[in-house]
Amino acid sequence: MDLSLFVPELILLGAIAYLLCLTLSSRQIAGSALNIFLPGLGMILMVSTFFTLGHSGVLFSDTYRIDMISQGFKLVLALSFLLVAVLSCHRISIPRDREVEYGIFLSTSLLGMMMMTSAVDILTLYVSMELSSYSLYLLSALRRDQRAPEAGVKYLLFGAAASGVFLWGMSLLVGLSGTTSLAGIAAQAPALVAQPAFSLGLAFALFAFLFKLSAFPLHFWAPDVYESAATPVTSFIATASKAAAVAIFIRIFMATGLSAGLIWVLGILAFLSMTLGNAVALVQQDVKRLLAYSSIAQAGYLLLGLLSGTLEGYSSSFFYAFAYVLMNTAAFLVVIVVAESSRHDNPQISHFNGLAERSPFLALLLLLGLLSLAGIPPLAGFTGKWILFSAAMDQGHWFLVLWAVLNSVVSLFYYLTLVKHVYLKKPETAQPILLSTGTKIAAFLLLVSLVLLGVFPNAFITFTQQAILSGAF
Repeated sequence: MDLSLFVPELILLGAIAYLLCLTLSSRQIAGSALNIFLPGLGMILMVSTFFTLGHSGVLFSDTYRIDMISQGFKLVLALSFLLVAVLSCHRISIPRDREVEYGIFLSTSLLGMMMMTSAVDILTLYVSMELSSYSLYLLSALRRDQRAPEAGVKYLLFGAAASGVFLWGMSLLVGLSGTTSLAGIAAQAPALVAQPAFSLGLAFALFAFLFKLSAFPLHFWAPDVYESAATPVTSFIATASKAAAVAIFIRIFMATGLSAGLIWVLGILAFLSMTLGNAVALVQQDVKRLLAYSSIAQAGYLLLGLLSGTLEGYSSSFFYAFAYVLMNTAAFLVVIVVAESSRHDNPQISHFNGLAERSPFLALLLLLGLLSLAGIPPLAGFTGKWILFSAAMDQGHWFLVLWAVLNSVVSLFYYLTLVKHVYLKKPETAQPILLSTGTKIAAFLLLVSLVLLGVFPNAFITFTQQAILSGAF
């Protein structure tokens, strides 16, 4: 067994052990160490994952697979962790006596997500999913706010129900195929797909990942958790969790295939997710809740690529997951800075009044992030939606694509409402917003990435297609 394939996970395990030891030190020392340690860990993880991109192999009795899909998504997850680690220097609502626990749960959640991308056995997948999920439940309840425990409990209950349905569905697949291995299920899928129990088991199993994707009908937790959790935690849930869910959808669909009935179900869920998310976002005043409903709509767009069931569909979903991490983190970076400036961890739209006068750079970053989410060229979100919609149209899903385009137009209304407050309203105070060096670097890289990925997407599109080809069972 070549443990060099397991390097990013081993680094994370070592980091978690260090953080556990850090709980023995004083809270002041621990908090200061965390501001350096977490961004450093994120950078190390990105470098180590990058150097394993071309590696392949299986570990732990063929239950853990290293290929371009797993390592590509791990790189996206490591990037999300790095950005959140930089933003965590602004954790104004995390109590000082819980800061180390914040770092521990952030790291264990990332470890679970990374393991999910490589899991090719149902038991390994379930353990990884639970490690990630329970860490997120605890993270969402760490905030110094009376609503945070309530949101954490709601998140836990929805997650526990999703896990139970996942096990129920997987038990049907295991019973029919006689194996817990996704490769074994893939070998028997052509013979089993005609059986209703197989389609039912697959639908139940995927139910859990609709929860992670915050797609309809498992979206109810998202607005409350986004609003009540500390903003860096919300950013991590909104980006990394979705990327991990897309990776698992791709793995399972490549193993089992997509029946006509399942395509219909996914199409209906995509339709409802886009419609509900954009419609409710129109009336939101709390910016974190607005981004929560936006994420529900974005889940609908991602489902369009996944239900295509083709190389182009899966690779476009991979591309859009990466683009979504960039554009959503850009929006949350500005939200975090505005929250710290206003001393209000749940900034309203009015808190963004005159941001362009107080910080033109932040205003530009928010503008590009929101326009990218809406799918305006030449940004990364436009390119991502273009290839998603193209893959869906190639399979004849014209109505869904038309509806997605109309929903993108609707989303422009609430995104531009926020932009109007940023550029056209007068600020309550003329005091400039000062940014730390780390925040400036992160903001600049996000801004450049949104433009470059939109204008020059070919290299990454080629990589995603090669990754999907390498992940075939």
